[in-house]
Amino acid sequence: MIAAAITARYVARWRRRRSLRRGGQDDRPPSGGRFLIGLDLTDPYAAKKRRCDVAIVDPDLHCTFDDWAFDEGGSGIVPSRALGHSFLLAIDGPQGLAGEQGATMRKSERLVNAPGHTPYDLPEDGRPYQGLITGSVKLFHRLVTSGGRFRLLGLDGVPPSDANLLEVFPGAAWRTVAERPLPAKRTQEGRTARFELLQRLGLTFDAGKLPTVDQLDAAMAAWVAHRFDFEDVRIEGQAPELDEEAHVIREGYIVQPATAADRAPADAESVAPV
Repeated sequence: MIAAAITARYVARWRRRRSLRRGGQDDRPPSGGRFLIGLDLTDPYAAKKRRCDVAIVDPDLHCTFDDWAFDEGGSGIVPSRALGHSFLLAIDGPQGLAGEQGATMRKSERLVNAPGHTPYDLPEDGRPYQGLITGSVKLFHRLVTSGGRFRLLGLDGVPPSDANLLEVFPGAAWRTVAERPLPAKRTQEGRTARFELLQRLGLTFDAGKLPTVDQLDAAMAAWVAHRFDFEDVRIEGQAPELDEEAHVIREGYIVQPATAADRAPADAESVAPV
């Protein structure tokens, strides 16, 4: 509880700095100077397993793609292109379980209208998104408890300025940044619209074929990390906490792009804590 309160104060201060800096000059490189990694998780328990798509955005906002074979311990999760560099990893998958017994979803999921609902206990076989939820929750827990390499936003008071691990939800991010409703994402028209949107948002890509649906979601995850670096996001939900007995994280923030309303001029003292 103390760590969560500390995090809330840090987030509030961070939001105030963002508000005060609007309209000013920023001398950081386009991506804030670090590599941005977007990871689109897959169900590691599916009968037909497939590799997870990864988008790597360099400090010049050039995006390339890779893939990753899910490993619960996180082995190889940082792509070779980003090794040796400062990085920010944004994962499209739940970091923790709900915080209250009997709860069927986390507060952050309700706020972003996520289709996957993460309950208090790991879901049983047959529940929607059961494999994805279980794999993602276990992955996040291993990442944050296997050393100090990954610093999850809000866990043990980690403030935005120190975090290098985030949870994102591209499904809601697309809706936030698009100027109009986008075509269904699995159609050619939908993929093209999303690819063109990412380019308008500042990402560049190698010439070649149109990215897949999952590559586009991974690229959006990396772009949200880019906006996090520039304090231009919403941080939804409540701070994560470790449940040592269950060996999981409870609740946790979902980071989303800021809306036009968020960017409206605001009195620094009126910004409420998360």
